[in-house]
Amino acid sequence: MFPQSIFGAATAYAACLLSQPTTSYDTSSWLLIRYPLALFWTWSNLLPFNIFNQLSIEAIEEDRINKPWRPLPSGMISRNQATALMLTHYVFAVIVGVSIGGLRQSLLLIALGLWYNGFGGADRSFIVRNVINAFGILSFASGAMEVALGTPLLVNVPSMQWLGILASVIFSTVQIQDLYDMEGDSIRNRKTMPLVVGDLAARWWTALMISTFSVLCPAYWRLGWHGFALPLGLGTLITMRTLSYRTVEADKRTFQIWNAWMVSIYFLPLAQLLVFGCLGE
Repeated sequence: MFPQSIFGAATAYAACLLSQPTTSYDTSSWLLIRYPLALFWTWSNLLPFNIFNQLSIEAIEEDRINKPWRPLPSGMISRNQATALMLTHYVFAVIVGVSIGGLRQSLLLIALGLWYNGFGGADRSFIVRNVINAFGILSFASGAMEVALGTPLLVNVPSMQWLGILASVIFSTVQIQDLYDMEGDSIRNRKTMPLVVGDLAARWWTALMISTFSVLCPAYWRLGWHGFALPLGLGTLITMRTLSYRTVEADKRTFQIWNAWMVSIYFLPLAQLLVFGCLGE
């Protein structure tokens, strides 16, 4: 939730670099008003998706083994109650989208959630799984950006280029979240990359892609060494951990560092703005 809302606020602040409308909000307004709104929008859309993700019988049985404290496997609520709660929050998310922005992204997230959780999009192919993850994460990110900006996003070449690069980054590396949950995914017969191509091959591919994009993304924004330092440093750390540490706990920590790495990628337009200004591109 936090990485996508951070993307929204940071990229909205550098909106001129993506040929998006700029606003007159000062820094305190961004921190005290626009970012909390972006965070609220992200939460309102993430909550029903997470409920949907835990709703199937297979998910409940898996959680009985791995996460028995969750509401459904622990018996705190029934599946019917969870379904009603999910639908209520989906309606609430749409209302939020109408009220403060991000409606297009909210509707897309509903469709992606249905595909991912209702029609086997997360289970049958790791390629489809990664595609849905990429579009889903970018929907959260761009929706949060629209809310932070306070005006609908324009569909233009600079924005589509950067979002396309981010989609490639996520599609190529998001399987890092599947490395620590191979046992649970195997129980559900999910065709994740580590289970299909093997743990070692998945780790090497992930390490290669993270190393590649740690260089390509700062280069896209024509940044100096300061722009490469954090993405490349975190990317190198993730690469070393992915190839060297293979316990469940280590892989969970590596996934957390991957989220920090994604935030460092999200901040690149803002770094370009701070160094060169809107005319520096």
